Amino acid sequence: MEEVVDKDDLKQKMVDKWSIKPSLAEKMVDILLFVADKEEITTENIVARFGFTATSAKRYLRQLTEFGYLEAYGGNKNRTYRRKKYGE
Repeated sequence: MEEVVDKDDLKQKMVDKWSIKPSLAEKMVDILLFVADKEEITTENIVARFGFTATSAKRYLRQLTEFGYLEAYGGNKNRTYRRKKYGE
């Protein structure tokens, strides 16, 4: 099932709910949209796609996990991320 996501709406919800800067929320929404059609991603996928440093990519993925959008699997070296499935 495909979900239609309003990027600006999701960005504003993040800003309002977690009091983060709009520029950070936009980066995280871009990551979520990138993950949407993938089984799983790694930090390296984010670095390659968006050009973030590895440190920034890890921070964004960690925040998305803390906010409940992603689930992390594996240890630090082999960590992967998947979209969190709701209702399970």
